[in-house]
Amino acid sequence: MKMIEHHRFLWACLLCLMASVSSLAAETTDDPGPSVLAAEAAYQRGVDDVNGSTAAQAAFEESAGLWRQAITEGADGASSWFNLGNALLRANRVGDAIVAYRRAERLSPSSDDIAANLAEARRRVDRPIEADATDLSFSDVSAWWDPLPAEARLMTSIVTWFIFWCLLFIRSGIAAEARRSERESVTAAWRFGLVATVMVAVISGATIAGDLLLPGWRTVGVVTSTEATLRSGNGDGFEAVTTEPLCEGVEFAILENRPGWWRIRLPDGTSGWISEEDGESVDPA
Repeated sequence: MKMIEHHRFLWACLLCLMASVSSLAAETTDDPGPSVLAAEAAYQRGVDDVNGSTAAQAAFEESAGLWRQAITEGADGASSWFNLGNALLRANRVGDAIVAYRRAERLSPSSDDIAANLAEARRRVDRPIEADATDLSFSDVSAWWDPLPAEARLMTSIVTWFIFWCLLFIRSGIAAEARRSERESVTAAWRFGLVATVMVAVISGATIAGDLLLPGWRTVGVVTSTEATLRSGNGDGFEAVTTEPLCEGVEFAILENRPGWWRIRLPDGTSGWISEEDGESVDPA
């Protein structure tokens, strides 16, 4: 009777694991509708035109507008935001491109292409603001496990969970009398196997949860206007906090939201208020 209960418990755990795998592994693919196809065609026209020409600029702007339309129509996966970022970057709209790449990054944190293009967009910011040593962003934290693909980490978690429950099932099936009479080294080996497998499973699973949850850890925004004045209060009458205005592409954390104004913190720790018209939140909502 005890063995039957163990079997039922083990199978229930495996079914739960398989259900979670299905939900985590499923990826939303963008529907290549008319807007997507038109956006890709406009982007290709911009690439084919003379680099930096008015025609190329107009084509990239058109592509960006079509990608935004496609996103509002439901093609809002990571690839759409990534392609929107590419079009905006080629159109020299660095701030909007960073917003698009950051949104793509939240949907696909392990993508090397998104990370590379986001880094390129950040390199194009005229006056970047360096983060202080205590400012840990999601990218800093996720860099600890990003070298190992999400699929590999997910599979590691599943396999080690399975091994853990198998070991626990086998161990609990050994009679108490036999366990008391076994050598200490055997007992230590059993304990090590159980502890090691559960730790690997938990840590691997935690990195997957981190990929999903850490990007929303705090609300962030990007300066999208050419220049933005950081003020000491939420109004144009307040004095400027910094000697130079913030340039397009500077990223910040949003601390407070009041009608028409954000209280923000810059990567170097400086805080103040900017007009909502001068920036855009990375959170699409």
